[in-house]
Amino acid sequence: MIGGIKEKITNYFNKGHERTALTKKNIAASFVIKAITILCSVAMIPLTINYVNPERNGIWITLYSLIFWFNLFDLGLGTGMKNRLAEAKALGNNDLAKKYISSTYAIVGLISLGIFVIFSLANPFIDWLKIFKNVPMSYIGELSGLVWISVLSFCLIFSLNLLKMVTTADQRPAIAAFLDMLGQALTLVGIFILSKTTPPSLISLGLVTGLAPVVVYFIANIYLFKTKYKDWCPSFQHINFKLAQNLMDLGIKFFISGCAAIMISQALPLLIQLMTSPEEVTNYNTSFRLFSLALNVVGIIIAPYWSAFTDAYTQKDYIWMKKSVSMLHKFFWILLVFQIIILALSGPIYYLWVNHWMTNSANMLNITPAMSFAVFVYVCVICWLNINIYPINGIGKIKLQVYSSVFEMILFVPVALWVGARWGAPGVVLAPALVQTPRMIWAPIQLNKLIKNKASGIWNK
Repeated sequence: MIGGIKEKITNYFNKGHERTALTKKNIAASFVIKAITILCSVAMIPLTINYVNPERNGIWITLYSLIFWFNLFDLGLGTGMKNRLAEAKALGNNDLAKKYISSTYAIVGLISLGIFVIFSLANPFIDWLKIFKNVPMSYIGELSGLVWISVLSFCLIFSLNLLKMVTTADQRPAIAAFLDMLGQALTLVGIFILSKTTPPSLISLGLVTGLAPVVVYFIANIYLFKTKYKDWCPSFQHINFKLAQNLMDLGIKFFISGCAAIMISQALPLLIQLMTSPEEVTNYNTSFRLFSLALNVVGIIIAPYWSAFTDAYTQKDYIWMKKSVSMLHKFFWILLVFQIIILALSGPIYYLWVNHWMTNSANMLNITPAMSFAVFVYVCVICWLNINIYPINGIGKIKLQVYSSVFEMILFVPVALWVGARWGAPGVVLAPALVQTPRMIWAPIQLNKLIKNKASGIWNK
């Protein structure tokens, strides 16, 4: 009986197109890995709040969202490399793939160094208390130390994270998911040790949360480029800065789209803190962690499809693309039902997950139904967009997305301030759904045209 079950499982993962089989294997592996990552993340919320208190936690989240803006300095090079690398792989050109990887690592490494040097020169003239409004003076020392640690760790991980693009281009995002899991697990262990051995400190928290993923990805880069990706290992002699233009032709479009995504997602904590308080940032972040369980599931399923669609479109396999899109859309509606159930049960879940474990009643969270509903809408919008945008990104026809991103960046802050002034923090969280409504409509239309080979004009650029 066991042998029969094993045979059925093996047949399921091996049947179908080679591209489909690889996708299914990566999705299955990613689910197991992501489940462990989510458990670490879930455990980290009450552990961190208990260690530093909701106010410090809100400051840490807000600073992290500010530092995340530095990702824009990637200029779309990482994403451009991912698509070009997938194309080179589909054509069996390992030498070109190695040149793309070597050149991208070199350019991003120089950008990282530049960011750190500029920050070091500018930091003495920055008044962080003016940026972080509503933060007590008693935290200024911790905040200054946290800023230095966060920028340093970002500059290190900025280059090392390119490994994610390499594994995704190889249609093996489960590898990147495994590395993220190790980083989360190491961070969780570190925060647990801090909570038992040291007094509350943003500096200690920053050291653990910032350097844990750096250690994991540093070791992973060395190991994978000496083993699995030996043929793609970056080298000085394969650096060709002239390839930057080829990467940037596509990458700059991804850069503009990335600007909109980062502006919306990472500005939310800052806007919430400026308009309310650090505690409300913690409330938002906790609610987002709950509802983003669905976002994690979507990420697991959709991640292999980016490079798979690059491969399929290069080979003009429209039948496979149509079947895949139909399956992804059906999955979204199932996910929506799941999210509605979570929304209905959110109150008891917050208590059992966070407040039940608070040793100090002052640290207990008060997440309103309005905040839960706003986050529910926001996350569902992201899920729908990712399901439609990832295949489009893989195909590389993203000019319409660029125009939409510019439109969203112009409108987001004014809309967020206007809605937030009326409805508070939940209003700020609803702002992304309002400005991204046009994208929710045109994205599935463009995708449908592309997979049927009927796209023309702006739909095919």
